[in-house]
Amino acid sequence: MRDLFDDICPPDVITAPERLRDLDPGYCDASRNAGLLLRPRDTATVAAICERANRTGTPIVMQGGLTGLTDATATTGDQLALSLERMNRILRIDPLQRIIVAEAGATIADLDRAAAEHGLTTGIDIPSRDSATLGGAIGTNAGGVRVIRYGMTRDNVLGLTAVLADGRIIEDMNTLPKDNTGYDLKQMFIGAEGTLGVVTAAVLRLYPRPGASASALLACRDIAAAQAVLAKAQVIAAGHLLSFEAMWPDFYRLTTSHLCAGREPLPPGSGMHLIVEVTGPTPEAAEALLLSIFEAAAEDDLVQDGVIAKSEAERAAIWAIREDTDLIARPLGAMLSFDVSIEASLIDDFLRRWDDARAAQMPDIHSYVFGHLGDCNLHVCVGLTPEAKRDRGPIDDLFYATLAATPGASFSAEHGIGLQKRARLVAAKSPEVLSLMWQVKQMLDPNGIMNPGKVLQART
Repeated sequence: MRDLFDDICPPDVITAPERLRDLDPGYCDASRNAGLLLRPRDTATVAAICERANRTGTPIVMQGGLTGLTDATATTGDQLALSLERMNRILRIDPLQRIIVAEAGATIADLDRAAAEHGLTTGIDIPSRDSATLGGAIGTNAGGVRVIRYGMTRDNVLGLTAVLADGRIIEDMNTLPKDNTGYDLKQMFIGAEGTLGVVTAAVLRLYPRPGASASALLACRDIAAAQAVLAKAQVIAAGHLLSFEAMWPDFYRLTTSHLCAGREPLPPGSGMHLIVEVTGPTPEAAEALLLSIFEAAAEDDLVQDGVIAKSEAERAAIWAIREDTDLIARPLGAMLSFDVSIEASLIDDFLRRWDDARAAQMPDIHSYVFGHLGDCNLHVCVGLTPEAKRDRGPIDDLFYATLAATPGASFSAEHGIGLQKRARLVAAKSPEVLSLMWQVKQMLDPNGIMNPGKVLQART
């Protein structure tokens, strides 16, 4: 395979399979199984690679920070892995227009640090911010902890540059908040997981960076109380509510037992714990706003206890409880992560049915729930042995059967489809919708070289 690209790529751009195996595969064990890894430095080279791969029938798998959870970066020996990690330049920041233009290999943290120099911030923020890339966020339509304030990645992309399978460069780098000139083609590539083309650069919205923020950890008895606290926070904080995260009892007990056993900010119990973060012009104003939310909730007996972070170290300690989800794998050695959206009024019923089904049919697995309660997005994680993870089919079937009985629920809120959820997509979408998806795929990638087998199952 290397011979196909020697005349296009300098030697330092090419990583042979024997060296590729030594690289970190991220969250997908099969990420490093490709026959070749290419790491180009510019869009023109990406276009040349795609044209050659298309002409020779060589499949391409895009790889960003390798933090995805649906095996969308899995490769086989006959496939080419393509990483834009060297295309990580910040190309332009316009404080007046409030935009940042960057190459797709820039990390989410890089973008926010660059924006901060101009008193601005990005709307996208996820726990893997230091390794997750702009291209990966666009490919999966990433969400994260600020969606309640700024929306998903789709809401933050104004324009982008993409390379199609045949090497054509589609440059649609719109910088305007209003551009009603025909079809919004960029939306095809957002959430497509590299199956329609390679996003090499993008224009993102920026927002005024808050003068200060304040974070609190609150304890409440159940989800009904938590949702009532959310309703109060949305009124009291209005546009200053930045994050509203929920942790169910087993999750909070597990993560604190590893991170701060015996010195938890609030003790574990049978109720839920919430992280509420608000912004303000000064630290005092942000803290006062947070205190107003707590007092209003306590007056209505919605919260039983709470603590406001008094320093950045205390804030980081509170957020670590929510964000260090890898701890779920520690007790038994592995974990599965399910990512769902459920209407607010149906969340409690779904979790009760899931617990009942799991206790009756698979009592040996352990379930841990947390999520973006303000966005109705739950992450249901299962702790299990590595052997059980390899034979995950029965667990998947039980979970998704429980979810299917929940009206209007989505089996993929922000993690994408990848390999793991292709069959679920077929079951969830109508034949007309699936047919149209295939028509788009066929139009942009007629030879099927772009991340083949991901998102859409091969037609038989």
